[in-house]
Amino acid sequence: MLEYIHKIREIAADLLKKKEVEMVIGFRKGTVPMMNEPTFVNRPEDITALVWDSHCGINLANYLPNRKERIAIIAKGCDSRNIVTHIIENKIRREQLVIIGVPCKGMVDRQLIANRSEGEVVEALEDDDNIIVRGHGFEKRFRKTEVLQKNCEICI
Repeated sequence: MLEYIHKIREIAADLLKKKEVEMVIGFRKGTVPMMNEPTFVNRPEDITALVWDSHCGINLANYLPNRKERIAIIAKGCDSRNIVTHIIENKIRREQLVIIGVPCKGMVDRQLIANRSEGEVVEALEDDDNIIVRGHGFEKRFRKTEVLQKNCEICI
């Protein structure tokens, strides 16, 4: 997913520099492993905070209702469906939005991984197919397909 983040950052920086949007809603690394958090970037120099991986499960569409500014939002397929609902319900206008669509191979279930680990997870790494978690005295590898969130299992 590393190749996606470079493209996301490039698009976000361009939109902000050209003043086509006032803000980009995306994800940044959270303070807890496997738990990225929403971020609101409004300066091109801050786009390096944006991340995209299997821990971006929060639906960013929830941050759109009743906003007045022009916004770019990083959106998975499920987020896009919710964005459409917000537009239909007049909670945001379509012309306010630039949707940065990203392919999604599913988000991992942090709690499932924690339950299957041998202690507290202090670090999580990933490649295309695996999540590797580390804690004090252990390292464990999970196939992503075995630890997906339930809603992602259905979608993929």
